[in-house]
Amino acid sequence: MSSESPPNNPVPADQQLMIAELKTQLARYEQAIAAPAAAPVDDDFIDLREVWNLLWRRRWTILITAGVVLVATIIATAMMTPIFRATTVLQIERDAGKVVEYQGVTSEESTGSRDFYQTQYELLQSRTLARRVIDQLGLHESGAMTQDDEEPSFIGGLIGSVKGLLSGPPDAPKDALPRDLETVFLNNLSVAPISNSRLVRLYYESPDPAEAALVVNAIAASFVDMSLERRFEASAYAKGFLEERLKQVRADLEDSERAMVAYTQERGIINRDDKLGILTEKLKEMNRAQVRVESERFAAESQYQEMLSASMASLAEMLDSEVIQNLKQQRADLTSEYQENLKIYKPGYPKMLQLQEKIAQLDLELSKEIGHIRDGIKVKYQAKMREEAMLSERITSTRGEILDLEANSVDFKTLSRGVDTNRELYDGLLQRMKEVGVAAGASNNNISVIDRAEVPRNRFKPNMTLNAALALVLGLMLGAAIAFLFEVMDDSIKSGADLEKLLNKPVLGIIPNISAKELTEYDVALMAYQEPTSALAEAYRSMRTALTFSTAEGAPKVMQFSSVVPNEGKTTTAVNIAINFTQTGSKVLLVDGDLRNPSLHKLFHCPNEKGLTNYLTGNADPAEVTQSLGIAGLFVMTAGPVPPNPAELLQGGKLVELVALGAQRFDYVIIDSPPLLGLADAVIIADAVQATIMVAAANSTRTGAFEAGVKRLHHSRASILGTVLTKFDLKKSGDSYGYGYGYSYGGDSDDGQRA
Repeated sequence: MSSESPPNNPVPADQQLMIAELKTQLARYEQAIAAPAAAPVDDDFIDLREVWNLLWRRRWTILITAGVVLVATIIATAMMTPIFRATTVLQIERDAGKVVEYQGVTSEESTGSRDFYQTQYELLQSRTLARRVIDQLGLHESGAMTQDDEEPSFIGGLIGSVKGLLSGPPDAPKDALPRDLETVFLNNLSVAPISNSRLVRLYYESPDPAEAALVVNAIAASFVDMSLERRFEASAYAKGFLEERLKQVRADLEDSERAMVAYTQERGIINRDDKLGILTEKLKEMNRAQVRVESERFAAESQYQEMLSASMASLAEMLDSEVIQNLKQQRADLTSEYQENLKIYKPGYPKMLQLQEKIAQLDLELSKEIGHIRDGIKVKYQAKMREEAMLSERITSTRGEILDLEANSVDFKTLSRGVDTNRELYDGLLQRMKEVGVAAGASNNNISVIDRAEVPRNRFKPNMTLNAALALVLGLMLGAAIAFLFEVMDDSIKSGADLEKLLNKPVLGIIPNISAKELTEYDVALMAYQEPTSALAEAYRSMRTALTFSTAEGAPKVMQFSSVVPNEGKTTTAVNIAINFTQTGSKVLLVDGDLRNPSLHKLFHCPNEKGLTNYLTGNADPAEVTQSLGIAGLFVMTAGPVPPNPAELLQGGKLVELVALGAQRFDYVIIDSPPLLGLADAVIIADAVQATIMVAAANSTRTGAFEAGVKRLHHSRASILGTVLTKFDLKKSGDSYGYGYGYSYGGDSDDGQRA
């Protein structure tokens, strides 16, 4: 509010005291609602909830973009040349020709399981195997590949695969054809091991399904033959070697077992490993317990040292003790009571003596309780020290038992290791010899065909489902990018969070949108009165509660509702808030401050021959222009006849006088003011009221316009209490709760506000 009266209309002297009192009250409101400085915003932080709200608001843009990409991909996929894939399944076991790993028959058999299988996969894709299959099928003749009219179907499939997969030149030199044939062959061949199994799938792709099945079956058969040839030679050598070695190892095992039995009988050793295991486990448990007890002893010692060095009043135990805190509180209360009575009575008065006795008794109890806590800390520290010492003694004793047991059984362990080594060696050689014997026959191969390839009926690629899925994902990503672009270009206010960022003031209410269909059945401005269970009424009740707690003194007695531009819901908000305050038993004066486009008389269907303009011109008293509409506690002052100079009329001292008088006669004075941009009326009214509440329409009010309107209010030193977001469409916002209003009594929460 301005501290000076307008120069063209000086305020009478008898009203200056009232104006000064109103300004003092307004200063208290401004101090109460002053918002702290906003914390610095971390630009690197991504609010996932805001991202989801953005995507939900732009969902149709995303869906249409994804649909276009999906349809284009489906059309392009349908125009591609179909490729068929034939599949056969092989089972590959570890090569039985391996004798022992540390003797190493061949380099490929001395590797681990992973290396062995990787070797088999590479052999399946080797040029040697490819050349063998091509020779078996008679595909190496260059003349067959140069025929244009009667080209063999297999060669046609290979050339088609080259064109589709390798994108090679169509006119290759004739002398390079055999080499290119192997390359095409291997590029169309795929090896896919089945995880957690010893099975592997072989794939071959070709435009002709019969060719694909023929080639992949030939590859499987040739690979089995190659494995048998290598296996036969290795098995013959391994069998002879193992027979000789097994005789020697059997004799060593028998000698070591006899020596072991003789030693155990001589020393009487039974279950040495069990006893050693029990002692070792016991030592581990005690070591863990020692670490824990030592940590607890450190904590108890620290607490004990703190007790010795610091004052007892500052110890955490003292602060955490409810008994001590209660005693201190009682003593403080008695001390306070004693000091108060000391102003009336002398220290020797009986009542004062009783208070002194009670305080002394409390001091005694405090001393006893502090002593108990001190003794508890000391006892706890001593107990942890004793427990740590006992554990150390037990650990030393157990370690000695283990060392004695180890020292007395050195020879036993040596003999035991010899027996275990010989037995393991013997078992391994015996197992290997059996495997070699089984693998010696040509019929026992480690590679077998599980499923032969059949002629594929369905094409393998292009995969319509996969391409459509990828197109859908890419389309959604592209749609999301377009949605973010549209969002950057759209500077309208969409949520309460946007209002808080712009104004750094609280959002007092989020008002849902009411559909146009409901406007034919209800008057939105009176819905809080006519439909108390509707979502709109509930939202305004929530806003009334927010106003009540907006300042230390409660809701401001004199407030105005304004917006940047027309049709943002300020009139509806002012009317509903006024009705809500009357429902709490308050008397409310609702003033139509929009002298250029008044609307309250239309909403309440009341006469407008006399109103605010009559009072401001001095042609009527406040009582003459104030109307009661049948709503308990609600009084309305309409705008009256439209004046030619509303701004000059509002700038006079009559408006300040009316506000001061209304604050005395009513609990609340609510003014529905005109829009801010382009007019000075709202700025003048803001200078006369205690608080201004800005109203903005969701997805309609522009950020730049709102900032410009708020800047005008700040220049006039107006007190902005907060903001209200109207016409909020929860379905479009994507925010399931947050700043949105998502609760009602089962009523319809569809949307539309009018100014």
